[in-house]
Order: sequence, then structure tokens, then C-alpha cells
Amino acid sequence: MGVVYGEFGWLFFVVGFTISIIIAFVLVFFPEIIRKIILAVVWGLSIAGYIQVMFLNKGIDQIGVTAEGYIPDADRVIKNAVFWGAAIAITFVITFVCKKKWSKVIQLTTTVLLLVQLVAYGSLFLTTDDGAFHYAENELCLNMEQQFTISSNENIIVLLFDNLPNEWFEEARATYPDITKGLEDFTYYNNADCNYYGTYPSFIHILTGNPLDLSLSVNDYFKQSWDNEKTNAYFNILHSHNYKMNVFSYLSEVMTGGNSLEIAEGKVDNIIEKDDAREIDKPLLYKTMLKMSLYRYMPEYFKPKFDVQNEQYASIVSYPNNTMQYSNPNFYNTMMEKGLTIDDSSNYFVVNHLNGGHEFINDANCQYAQDPDRDDTIKGIFLLAAEYINQIKESGSYDDSTIIIMTDHGTGRNAQPIFFMKEPHETHDVMQENNAPITYEELMPTIVELLGEDYSVFGQSFHEFKQDEVRHRVFYDRTYDTEYPDVKRYDGMQGGANIYYKYEYDGNLGAIQYQYDNELHEIFPMVDSYY
Repeated sequence: MGVVYGEFGWLFFVVGFTISIIIAFVLVFFPEIIRKIILAVVWGLSIAGYIQVMFLNKGIDQIGVTAEGYIPDADRVIKNAVFWGAAIAITFVITFVCKKKWSKVIQLTTTVLLLVQLVAYGSLFLTTDDGAFHYAENELCLNMEQQFTISSNENIIVLLFDNLPNEWFEEARATYPDITKGLEDFTYYNNADCNYYGTYPSFIHILTGNPLDLSLSVNDYFKQSWDNEKTNAYFNILHSHNYKMNVFSYLSEVMTGGNSLEIAEGKVDNIIEKDDAREIDKPLLYKTMLKMSLYRYMPEYFKPKFDVQNEQYASIVSYPNNTMQYSNPNFYNTMMEKGLTIDDSSNYFVVNHLNGGHEFINDANCQYAQDPDRDDTIKGIFLLAAEYINQIKESGSYDDSTIIIMTDHGTGRNAQPIFFMKEPHETHDVMQENNAPITYEELMPTIVELLGEDYSVFGQSFHEFKQDEVRHRVFYDRTYDTEYPDVKRYDGMQGGANIYYKYEYDGNLGAIQYQYDNELHEIFPMVDSYY
């Protein structure tokens, strides 16, 4: 979230303690029966909420992860509702049936609960990393200054829209048949496979070409990804062709995990020392923290109301001198206002990691909207892409540029990603569609091929796969399974996912959906988790 404990912790502690004292004081003036009912309700909800947080939240979605938010299945909601109903019923039984003992029961249980929480709270100060309390000095970050800068010569430009399956795109295209206007020179690969579900590990795989190693911890995998023989050779080729690689993502942890950006230096060119001047939206921070707490505390039925969107996290902390436009509307409006900047000092490899379909926040005109239709959001995303391409054309470098419109991953059984590509000097009267069974494993070799270099040591190129070809492919989906041990997250916190499902399939999206629906997968426990 980009903040330390002092920005919110003491305030929450003092306010919470003060509110408790005020409530206790006010209750003194209520009639005994009303005071008794209020105390019983507060006590019952407190105990039930504590049990919910500590024991019943196993495997819940982490907030900000899915576009639709957390949607629990009906069976889980019903079981959870029975628990809360029973808790409240027991509360009133103790209060009104066990009249002589109810006060002692409340005093004992609340005292024990308070002591347990105070011990846990205090232990955090002894066990938590220093980074939770102090901003790091000389910390590295991504320089966002050139987010809208491209070369006047050659470019490799990637518009990477988070979480946008090709099945969603097809449904949006049925609503908006002109959605790909401006992409006439592109080829749409409608049978692509992203290899992995989740921005981790897909994003780092896209950048470095390094496949996931299930035997490594998350942080060790990141280190391996930036420093291995194939990745080093790949970036040496890019630099030999005078390419400057700029990666724009609001969350550098998707590139490094718990490591410093130092592990990507020498490969990613827009890494600088972080500016100390930060702006924190305190009201948004407090609102976010409260929603996160209520999300954990509430019964399953109410949890979706307290889901926090990923874009909300990204808006809490900003650096006035180093701002990235991450949301679709912000990127589009800034581009329309300022346009692209042209630089002739080098070629550019630009990766813009944008909100995409991570949450549905924009309308068909790529402007902020409350609860927009998914088709409208996707239409707005392609409007953004078309305008970006148009400005590349106006710069004069369009013909010599490779332009890719893609997503890092699909979602659930809609596992296949969108993938559109225009190669240098590629032209068509209408957009081409190709159902060749490509995967993101072939992205790096294809880029090397387009640079005119020998790509064979990196793997196969997209061009080696033909229309209607049947190919055996593998896809990894992360999830949580109560039958497997919990694992820690890469940053030391308790994780969410603990296993990977490995799906093997021949054919197109329908083939992997068959595997998904029939639970035909192999299970691999995680060493630790990213999410």
C-alpha cells in the first residue's frame, strides 16, 4: 500500500479506544433492559466476528484480486449464516435464560479476548520487519516520466491490460462490432495461452521469458528470472539493437516480489532512486483500512459489499514528481491532453501495465463510471488502444514498430488471454484472425526473431504454429485447498493460495474448459505464495 504503520495505526488505536469509552459512558444512562440488550448484541457480534476472522475465512479471495470482487458460493453463504444465527441465538439464551451468570460470562470472555488481541497486537512490534514502521532510504522505484514517450525510429510497444480474457472480448465484440476499429493491421491470435493465472507469475514471465520454477520460493524465482543465461542473452540482444526498455507498473513488486528493483537494473532502464516527496490520501487510506477490516469480519453474505478495488489501493500514495497513469481513464485522458512525446536518441521497448479489466471502472468512452457494464469497459479499453496507435502513426514510427495489445492473464475457466500483434511493416485491409495454438512461452523468441536474430536458443516462434493446428499445452491456476498446508506469503504474511492446479489440454478454449469443469488437474503444493 506504500504507507507505514504511523500513517494510520496510532490514530486507529486511539479512536477505537476512545469510542469504546464513549459507548460505555453512554450506556450507563440507558434503562437496564436496553443496556442489557445492547451489550448482548455487541458481545455476540464480537465473539462471532472473532471466530469468523480467525477460523472461518480460510481460502477467501484477497480483496482487489478479481474484477467482480469476492463472490462466495451459495453453500458457503448458507453454512456461514447458520453459524452467525446460532451465535446470536446463544447470545440471547445466555442473556435472558442464564440471568445470574450472563454478566460474568460476558466479562470473562471479553477480558480473555481483549488480552489475546493485545498480546497479538504487541507482538507485531517485535516481529514485524522494520519496513512496516520506517520508509526505506535510497529505495529504488520505476521512473514514470517517460510513460508517454516513444522512439521516432523503432519501437516494441506493449499495452498490457490486466485481466482480460478473450471470451470477455468476444462478448464485447458481439455488443460492439466496431470494437477493433483502428486495428486493421493487427493479427488477433484467438487461441493464445498465457501459461499462468495471476499477474504473478505471468507478468515477470512476459518480461523475462523465464518459466515458473515450482521448487523455488517466490523471491528466489524473481531473482532467477532476472539473472539466468537465456534472459541475460535476450536483454543483450535488445541493447545491441539500441533498445531502451521502460516498464510502467504502479506496483513494482510484480517485477521483484520482496527484492529490491536492483535485481532488474541493467535490463529495465527506467529504474531510479525514489523521491522522498510523497502524498498520502489520508481519507482514502482510512476508508480502505476500514473496508479491509470489515471484509474480514463480516459474514460471507456481506463480504462482497466491502471488496476493495485494486485501483483504490493504487490511489492512496502518489509521488507528485513521479506519477504513473495506471487506470484506463487516467491513461486515456492524459494521452488525449498531452499526446505522445517522440525521442530519437534510441529505440524504445515500452511496457504499459494498465488496469484493464481488473475492475470495471470505465464506460465505452473510457471515462470513469459507477458500476459500468463489462462490455462497455472493454469497449473503452479498445478505444484507448486505438487512440494510442493513432498517435504512433502520427509520430511517423508506426511502420517500423512492433505493437502488442495483450493481457497478463484470463480468469477462472475463461483462462485464455487476448493477444493482438502488429509486426513491423505489417499491413492489412482488415484485421486478421489466427487460431494457431500459441503460448506466452513463444513471446520472447518471436521478439528476437523480429529483430532479425537467431531465436532458436530461446524456443519456438509464433510463426511456427499454423491455423487449426492441435497442440498439447499446459496451464497453471493458483488456488487454495484446505487439504494442503497453509503457506506464508513472499513478504512473511499469511498467504491466500497454497497450491497450483496444472491443466494439460489439446485444442482451444473449449478443451481447457472441459478440464476445468471436470476437475482434471494435477496438484502442486506451493513453497510460498505471492497472493
